[in-house]
Amino acid sequence: MIPACPLDCRLCPALKQCGGGSNLCLLGRCDDCGERELLRMDVRRRVIDQLGGLDFSWPRPVEHHRPTELPLHLPALIQAYADPVDVPWVALHAGRVLGVTGSQVTPKHLARPLHEVYRLAPGTRIALQFYVEDRVLAGLWANRRFVIDQLRQLAFDLVLAPNVSVWRDESRFNQLVAERRAFVLYHELREAGLPVIPDVGFSRFEPDGRRWARWMNGQPDLRAVSIFCGGQKVHAERRAHRETVEDIALLHRAVRPDIAFVLGGIHAPERLADYRRAAPGRELAICNGMAYALAQRRRLLAGAAPGVARSARECFLLNCGHNDRLYAQVLGEETP
Repeated sequence: MIPACPLDCRLCPALKQCGGGSNLCLLGRCDDCGERELLRMDVRRRVIDQLGGLDFSWPRPVEHHRPTELPLHLPALIQAYADPVDVPWVALHAGRVLGVTGSQVTPKHLARPLHEVYRLAPGTRIALQFYVEDRVLAGLWANRRFVIDQLRQLAFDLVLAPNVSVWRDESRFNQLVAERRAFVLYHELREAGLPVIPDVGFSRFEPDGRRWARWMNGQPDLRAVSIFCGGQKVHAERRAHRETVEDIALLHRAVRPDIAFVLGGIHAPERLADYRRAAPGRELAICNGMAYALAQRRRLLAGAAPGVARSARECFLLNCGHNDRLYAQVLGEETP
């Protein structure tokens, strides 16, 4: 028999942000909750103090980065090809730039300009995307002052702030901590002068998506946010995809129309069309690694002519061009 849990939502220092309405902390439903550190209220208070609270407030004014251009397609590039690559934009993967530990920028990225490291054409603009594994983000969080100082040296054109995972099956307190960490990382990156846009992550629109919407609407110079819509669960479950589209629709209705959404982790045209319908009229940009992933297997998004041999670089360029055209058509921005 599971013993009664001595903890009470009314004692939790996160009650104001949580509201106590979502019973996701599993209080009283486990036989070892007294041994789980984050179920101890004294530990929660220390965590909240270290984060400067759990709300969306910052002690200093911040001037948000206002991108002059957001492409419809931000193709991820993991490593350089032997020959130069000439595309309008690439998005470098933070798991490569920082390594698997996330504790520092890897030496090769500091030794030479990024255009040389990745053999990019002079006119190619470079973004950095943080749709990465949690262990990379854990290393970044622990060493963020050092890492942020290194990132300042790399001259990115755009940075998508770290996407801190807000797992839907996690405790309510862990979800609030993850959202606050994303908020802190964005502000620290921005105060360091990086051209970063915030990442908005939540498990449920009510109340957390609503909290993000209130903050976004209260930032008159905010022009773009990043939202990760992919992940293994979303790819594997139709229900998860439907719920994510519904969340985007709710956020779209709650947020000013002049704020662009950079959506990460989606590729399939039918799913892109779902997001277009969910946010009609809003500027959307898509960041994913499909062009690169298929190119590494010498596969083309448009289908290959039989008997034609192509290099991975050529496949990447063809895949980027295909997605540029496809996204323009699906997102309603087709050019003549």
